[in-house]
Amino acid sequence: MIWGYVFGVGGSPPTPIKLNMDDYCHALITGASGSGKSYALLYLSGSLLQSYPEIEIFFCDFKKSTDFAFLKGYSYYYGGDDCYTGVMKFYEKFCTSRKRGSNSRRRLLIFDEYPAFINYLSMKDKADKTKKTNDVLSVIAEVLMLGRGIRYGVWIVTQRADASLFANGARDNFMIVVGLGRMSKEQKTMIFAGEEMPQRIFQRGEGMLLADGHAITEVKYPKINGISNWKNHIIAILKKYECIADLGQDAP
Repeated sequence: MIWGYVFGVGGSPPTPIKLNMDDYCHALITGASGSGKSYALLYLSGSLLQSYPEIEIFFCDFKKSTDFAFLKGYSYYYGGDDCYTGVMKFYEKFCTSRKRGSNSRRRLLIFDEYPAFINYLSMKDKADKTKKTNDVLSVIAEVLMLGRGIRYGVWIVTQRADASLFANGARDNFMIVVGLGRMSKEQKTMIFAGEEMPQRIFQRGEGMLLADGHAITEVKYPKINGISNWKNHIIAILKKYECIADLGQDAP
């Protein structure tokens, strides 16, 4: 799938960044408010489904963004408090696939505004005397560490990628890291440790991408022409494949 475009130099056209899901199933997308994370995620979701239409996506949208309101009605869309249910249902399928030792169908958990959800859940745990925060942190860590071999992936979208959000050092298991917009020195060190960064100010939808085995590169997400059609394309593909029974044969 296309993970964005490298800036064109001297008037040359931008070059697509192509990475496959088998080797790059886990991604961390980070940037301050207004950096273009939601737009990039919308672009990437469509790009993903163009390359892997059969993938089963669990989409957790904690803030119930208008950008992803078109997903309401899709079986694996979860907003607000329901994000906990979404994570645990994804984990149920993950555990089933692990016991079986294989999984012919790709599955992906996309979590937008993940830190805000963790903070909210922590407060709820204190009030309700529950341990749901640890449940979610443990699930994300386990999938990051073990998911690749059975075709399970995680995309986390966050303003900050603090290590406390990823149990047992699981943050190191992201194969793709995208930093968008104006990043603080602390944020650059956090996600791009040891990498040389260009001295330029990135606009909305622009930033840096680091993929395992590749040099860090500038990345830009193009304008989506006909955004309504783009969203219709996403939901149409998701709904086409959402009713496929999982009876030991995951493939369509």
